Amino acid sequence: MGHSAMPQKQRDVLKPKGQGEGPLGGALEKGAGVASDLWRRIRSRALSAVSPEAEAQLYEVHKEWLGDLSGKKVLEIGGGSPLSPWLAETARTYHAVSADPAKLEALKAVLGERKNARLIEADAMSGAFRDTGYDVIYVHSVLHRLAECGPFLDRLLKKLAIEGRVVTTDPADGGAVTRLVRSIDRPFRNETGPDHPVTEDLKRELAERFYLIECVAPFRLGKAALVLGVLHPEFGRKLSERLIASDLKDRAAFNRLTSSLQVSFLLGAPD
Repeated sequence: MGHSAMPQKQRDVLKPKGQGEGPLGGALEKGAGVASDLWRRIRSRALSAVSPEAEAQLYEVHKEWLGDLSGKKVLEIGGGSPLSPWLAETARTYHAVSADPAKLEALKAVLGERKNARLIEADAMSGAFRDTGYDVIYVHSVLHRLAECGPFLDRLLKKLAIEGRVVTTDPADGGAVTRLVRSIDRPFRNETGPDHPVTEDLKRELAERFYLIECVAPFRLGKAALVLGVLHPEFGRKLSERLIASDLKDRAAFNRLTSSLQVSFLLGAPD
């Protein structure tokens, strides 16, 4: 990570009108660069506190929820998640649908040639994607990109088989402090799309359409490891695995959206 300044749009906001150059403009430019580099270092140390082992614990819960897929027809919205290879290996039929051809190409390179796998270039909401009867639908980091989730959730219901299941995972609302930190951090992320973390309102929308079977929030206690990681990444990594494991023991964390950084739901098809 080199010595880089704040993204241009951030500089433009900080730059005084009519004084793009000159002593004041130069001082603000330099200050923005220092602040940018400092935040990048803090961000990197905090994220390094989440070890691969700690992160993998959430996906073990997802596998448990999804169960034996050997006779199941599985749909992954988007594709390219950490579970994509496992889904394709274990399902009777695996479909990944995405409107992004680059994402599908990357997924194809990971999966290789599989007779049971089909990668579909289409918007999941479009009429071009007509398949139905999925026993399992895996929705990884999708809901938080939608300003309105209702039509998408209705679409999922039409795709789901009787007694089918849906597993989702997304950032959670996290409360006022989390929202502030995310607003500061947003210019430094690779993602440029909209960001709408899961709120109580969305939870109610889910409950109107599905059975809320289980819910986990792996970064409720676990977010303390991120704070410790800023001070001492090694201690943060040791703590993260233990705290996330503790968080994941609570399978009914439906009321943790304002104290968690992430949330996963296990949803059942209605009768």
